[in-house]
Amino acid sequence: MKLITLNAWGGVVHEPLLEFIKKYSNEIDIFCFQEVFSGEKTARSYLGKVQLNIFSEMQNILPGFNGYHAPAQEGDVGGLAIFVKKSITVNKIEHKILYEESKIITDEKDKNYFSMGRDLQRLEFNHLGKTYTILNFHGMWVAGGKGNTEKRMEQSEKIRKIFDESKGAKILCGDLNQIPSTKSMSILNEGNRNLIQEYNIDSTRSALYKKSEKFADYMIVSQQIEVKDFKVLREEVSDHLPLYLEFN
Repeated sequence: MKLITLNAWGGVVHEPLLEFIKKYSNEIDIFCFQEVFSGEKTARSYLGKVQLNIFSEMQNILPGFNGYHAPAQEGDVGGLAIFVKKSITVNKIEHKILYEESKIITDEKDKNYFSMGRDLQRLEFNHLGKTYTILNFHGMWVAGGKGNTEKRMEQSEKIRKIFDESKGAKILCGDLNQIPSTKSMSILNEGNRNLIQEYNIDSTRSALYKKSEKFADYMIVSQQIEVKDFKVLREEVSDHLPLYLEFN
């Protein structure tokens, strides 16, 4: 099985992103995306150049996949997306709400930005007699960096509970918006394999990202996952870099 996770940046790098997805569609079984929009209106204007119908464009170039979109908050059509090859037997696809939005927040510098809706996609499927669960997540962004906060600790506790309750061999992937040394990351790491650390990855951000912090994206797997290959792909189709996993 092969999986790619990527924060799609709302399709700001539009044509290269679609070309990248099409290029890998022949070999990849599951795509997990964050910051994917699906509609004509959006409350989040700070990205400026987002492609508001990027989900449908992805689906159009992935005819052999079933696509699932999960908006992050009411009034905001941006959110998570999973595309699964139609040959894979999907047992369950769920949209789990971690935080209900207290209000629609459009300013990324707002001190309450964490209160925008945060959700998680959980995909359960069978392959060659084995059960797998994929968790696709986009973590909270807080002005001032990606370090330890009480909200991030609470977020990790919620994710860990869902992770532990899930069936089979498990993978948590996505843009967690955290640095590796945080206590909130240690909650997710305990008893699992953090492939960013294990493979000594030095950055998950592309050259399009101009800030100094180079970590945001992760792949955390349970011990039941046999990792055959893991790497960061260098195609610059977002301000994040794609993570690639081959596994059994």
